Amino acid sequence: MIVVQKARDRLYELIEREQLPNDVRYTLAGALTGDLRRQQLLFQAMVDTWPRLQKCLREVRLAVRKADWKVKPWAERGSKPTPRSEAIAKEVEHNIWSMRPHVARGEKGFEGTVEELAIGYYFGHHVLEINWLKDGSGYRPRSTKVVPPRFYGYPYAIAEDDRLMFDPSGQTGSIRYEDFPEHHFLLAINGGHPGHPTVAAPLRALATYWLAAVYGLKWLTQFAQICGVPFRWAEYATGDLNTKKVVSEMLQNIGSAGWGAFPAGTKINFEDVGKGATDIAQKVLMDVANDACSEFILGQNLTTSSGDKGTQALGTVHEGVRQDLIEGVCDFVGEILSYQLVPSMVALNYGATRTDLPGVWAEWTEEKDLNTEAERFTKLKELGIRIGEEWGHETLGVPIPAEGEKLLFPEVEQEEVEPDPLAEEPKPQIEASDAGGWSRFDAKSGTLGIPRAEMPQIKSGDRAAMVQFLRARGIDSKQEEVDPASLKPTQAEFSPAKVEGAKNFTGGNRSILISEDNHVVDGHHQWLAALQEGKPLRVIRLMAPIARVLMMAHRMPSTTVSASIREDYADSQPPLTVDKLSAAVLEGLTGVSRDWLAPVRPVFERLAALAMSKTVSDEDFIAALEKAQRDMPELFDLMDTEALQTAFEDAIGSAALAGSVSRYEPK
Repeated sequence: MIVVQKARDRLYELIEREQLPNDVRYTLAGALTGDLRRQQLLFQAMVDTWPRLQKCLREVRLAVRKADWKVKPWAERGSKPTPRSEAIAKEVEHNIWSMRPHVARGEKGFEGTVEELAIGYYFGHHVLEINWLKDGSGYRPRSTKVVPPRFYGYPYAIAEDDRLMFDPSGQTGSIRYEDFPEHHFLLAINGGHPGHPTVAAPLRALATYWLAAVYGLKWLTQFAQICGVPFRWAEYATGDLNTKKVVSEMLQNIGSAGWGAFPAGTKINFEDVGKGATDIAQKVLMDVANDACSEFILGQNLTTSSGDKGTQALGTVHEGVRQDLIEGVCDFVGEILSYQLVPSMVALNYGATRTDLPGVWAEWTEEKDLNTEAERFTKLKELGIRIGEEWGHETLGVPIPAEGEKLLFPEVEQEEVEPDPLAEEPKPQIEASDAGGWSRFDAKSGTLGIPRAEMPQIKSGDRAAMVQFLRARGIDSKQEEVDPASLKPTQAEFSPAKVEGAKNFTGGNRSILISEDNHVVDGHHQWLAALQEGKPLRVIRLMAPIARVLMMAHRMPSTTVSASIREDYADSQPPLTVDKLSAAVLEGLTGVSRDWLAPVRPVFERLAALAMSKTVSDEDFIAALEKAQRDMPELFDLMDTEALQTAFEDAIGSAALAGSVSRYEPK
């Protein structure tokens, strides 16, 4: 131990408690000479006598103490730490958390050390001595202790290198400065502006406010003594000095309140200055000082800044500002630990040549918006960017499950791990020129007849993502094994060659997607292969009608739609009036793109056919509309059944008047 403090040292702190404005001025100006003793003692007096300042600094100290302090091994940017770097980081971490201070002697452990260094952020200068312990494993810090300001300062000689220096004597007026002994001290030096540290100490900005707080309280007390207590009055006959003496003694013995004894007939007026203290100058001084302190230390002051914004909303903003300030103080402390304590610890044990020094920093965990992160990952995947599993889990804050660990969502793991039966063969674009290589499903199959190009094209490996996308929008799912004969196609055509490819695939039997009403959503060729071979089929059943499933699937960002091939069959299957009518009604009512509405066109074509039928009653048509609304709430939220019925009636009426109905009817 280099600095040996005596019991009498605490008496130095008795000075500076009572200062007038001129005294504070000279104290602050005196710091320019390099003597920091009086300025540091002034700061201590400010904390001691100003409750608001002490409270704010205590909040900062506790927040810094409770931060998640981590020892991070050294590594090149973009590289992982070497085993050697990780070993030294582990040793440093063990040493700092093994500090054992003598509390009765005012020593600090690691938590107390970071608290004291945080005080240095505001005092401008704060010095801690490191007490080392040497044992069989080498040197490690046992504790730290605050060094009184009389032991350090700046040199007086103008030509000397300007730096904070150490005075071993600690005597008042001593100028026997020398450099701090290496590896024995932690120096916390900070400035609130670019000036020299002697005049840039942040607490200097609050010195005049301290005067306002201290004297405001004193003056407020005097005001209460004069104007806030009863005043007793007595009279005596003029010239009767004996009676005057008796009355005066009596009034004095009654209590400490104000009193007076006057000759009879004497008149004195007492002006009423008010009993309350909300608007008097003394109270205003105290409030201004306290508000300035809160804003300066914590960056927040709800009492004076809420205005019309509301205290709750403003409180959220202030909490963010406060957190930024806390993180800034922690970074200041982390620099001292990383660039002073750690190098000393490593140098004493391994020599000064080692360069892979770890850092000691506070980590802050931010709450992540999982919806935003999910969309971000989806976009990265669409761009073809390769994402490492470890980075992905770290970004989302989800640890990688251990081998054999029970999974919360086992179906997601299964969908991501098992290979796609058609993954090795890209799905071809369907064009008129190769339509001959495709076969149409028979009408008895129950197909909805949606051209393949208008079906959602779900990329290989995206089925699990599709399940999660739909689940987040209210469409649940479950895994089953079904007879393929119980299923119905959704698209209009299939490729026999792709069916054969699915039969010969050896990569596994991955679940296909089906709707609640047994329509195939994705995996038609895998389904047909199982149907032809008479094998049971694993499925993920999406708990919604096919029209709703397809409509929602089209809204997933990674889902694509090929160019429409409806015109491919124009010669063999001319468009019907109901097709034109349903398309017109859809476009007129929603204004939504064709890609998004294509899956629901069969439903609207049926509604159009009912609307045009002369045998369907209004009640039957309204019932069909209401059923469609239940099946597809997302779309029908954009319209009501009355508007839809009116749109159909208007479209039919306009077509009839224009004579266009007969033009669209097949000949």
